[in-house]
Formats: sequence, structure tokens, C-alpha cells
Amino acid sequence: MSDRNPSATCTLMVLRHCEKGPGSDPSLTSEGQERAKELANLLGEEPITRLLCTEYRRTHETLEPLAARVGVEIETIRAGNSSAWHQALGDIAAGDCVVICGHQNTVPLFVEAVGGSIDGTEQVSGQQWIPGNIFDRLYIVTWPSNEAIPAASALSKTRQYGVPCD
Repeated sequence: MSDRNPSATCTLMVLRHCEKGPGSDPSLTSEGQERAKELANLLGEEPITRLLCTEYRRTHETLEPLAARVGVEIETIRAGNSSAWHQALGDIAAGDCVVICGHQNTVPLFVEAVGGSIDGTEQVSGQQWIPGNIFDRLYIVTWPSNEAIPAASALSKTRQYGVPCD
């Protein structure tokens, strides 16, 4: 049995990986590495309970400084494993603070899956995408733990971190 407060909120923070180099599975650029450090500075005091990312190098490298700072292991879920992602989102419980690092096409899906919304997306092949030049946004969704997702009363906010992307 969980000792978490059942009246507490659930928190999901979703971001796109930081700036990356060229290729099919590139590492972060020096700018991306700096932004990842800024993320760790921004969220280093948050009560993070889980860190999730896809199997790609850039998402893992984005979360590494934060993982080191908060002492939470990074969990990897394959980008195409929608049932595992659905399960991970459904497992968010009262008092949890989960951070997901995804991609320009998955960030909107994760936010919307819990009842949140994102402004400033582009429509690509019938799906919402984060614009390709945007790496500085952190999307935060909170909802009452007694509400099933997608939560009707979910609250969404967006924070910028690191050097602004224009």
C-alpha cells in the first residue's frame, strides 16, 4: 500500500531532447549539453520520482545531468512501444513527479494523453509536432490524483529554460 497522499496531485513534465548533431542517433551538441545542465539546474530541487526517455542517445543524454543531480535512474522505453508508454503514464500516482524526454512528435502526445495541452505546435501528417527549432520548452501538466487520465481538470503550463530558441 502506498503512503502517498491520495488527495495529492500528479505531475508530468515533458520536454524535447536538447540540440543534437547530425545522423540517425546523434549525441547532443555542445549547446545541447549546456541546455541539459540548465535543465538539471532548473529541476534539481523538484521531488522527481521517475525519469523516462526513448532509446535514442539524445534523449538519454538530455536527462543525464538531471538524473545525477536528483539521484533517479533513467528508464528507457522504445519510442514505438505505445503500450509501454501508455502504461507508464497510467502508473503516475498521487505525489509523483515524472519527467519524460521525447521528440518533437511525441511530446504533444504525452502531454495530451494526461489531459494537458500545448500551444505553438505544427501540424505534420495529421499530428501535432513541436517546431524543429524549439529545444527550450518544458511542458508541465498537473492533475488531481483521483482523476483518471486524460484528466478533465488538468492544468498545463510551459516554461522556457536555457538559451531561448527563436
